[in-house]
Amino acid sequence: MGLFPRLCSNLSDIVFQKTKGNPFFVLEFLRSLVDGNLLEYSVRKRRWIWDEQAITAMDITDNVLSLLTNKMSQLSERVQSTLKVVSCFGFGIHESVIDLLSATTQYSNIREGLDELIWDSFMVAVAGD
Repeated sequence: MGLFPRLCSNLSDIVFQKTKGNPFFVLEFLRSLVDGNLLEYSVRKRRWIWDEQAITAMDITDNVLSLLTNKMSQLSERVQSTLKVVSCFGFGIHESVIDLLSATTQYSNIREGLDELIWDSFMVAVAGD
């Protein structure tokens, strides 16, 4: 955040309390705060600002899955369908499989769905061998 620790120690304490320090959950939690306008960058003040009371009052479970489920439910039906298909291939899907799928009528827009999943940090693009 680029702030001195004395300026953001209260926020970091709240985030740690809510996430138990899980780095993945911290990142997703911070994203949810930005999405909910509870954490935002003030151009006028040239720093991040937040609503400590609202963040403290948030009813967030200790489970990463609930946060991700909420995030997934906000994806379009097309992108959710893409996620379901590529999840069948485990931790990775080879470019040749994407080519085969995109050649079909049913999955012709799979590349666009993958791009959105990468943009939303559900997937990571890895350079081929």
